[in-house]
Amino acid sequence: MTVEKYNYKISDELFQTIEKEFDGAAIAKKFLESKDASIFEDYGKNWMQRTYELGTKPENMDRTYKMIKMAAEKTGQLLFPHEAQRFIEIAYLSVHLMSGVNIYTANVNEFSFKVLDGQCKIYESLKTGLSEEELKSLPCKGACLTAVKTIFDILKMNIDVSMPNEMPKDGFCLFLATKK
Repeated sequence: MTVEKYNYKISDELFQTIEKEFDGAAIAKKFLESKDASIFEDYGKNWMQRTYELGTKPENMDRTYKMIKMAAEKTGQLLFPHEAQRFIEIAYLSVHLMSGVNIYTANVNEFSFKVLDGQCKIYESLKTGLSEEELKSLPCKGACLTAVKTIFDILKMNIDVSMPNEMPKDGFCLFLATKK
């Protein structure tokens, strides 16, 4: 009798592809040259759309994702927040200086996560080219807010996304997604 072997690992190639296409230092440099904060919204949308596109390819579907989908089909629940969380984790682990995403809450009504000071490649790159006053406006927040909103839109989930904490004043960014 043979036992089916399951893939519980997400391919390193997936992370490397996203990192190469959406390098945080490169978008920060582009902003420093243009001072146009709207580029971060386009970046965030494209970053999450590409993460979803690559993350749903059969070769990139791990056992955990398949089980989330299967359980959701049977129960009508669990897609929020777990399906979006998978793509958020892939996106953030690909482009930021972190070995794990700091999940703060993950339940049927709310999902939130933190990016700590020193973990955001974009913010770290902006620190070198902006004054303290310019940095306080957190011009890059559009990237993350748009990325998080984008994945919930793609998944057709009716969710409010906010950012209650910001790096310059709190030492971390907190992103909060709540059911409407």
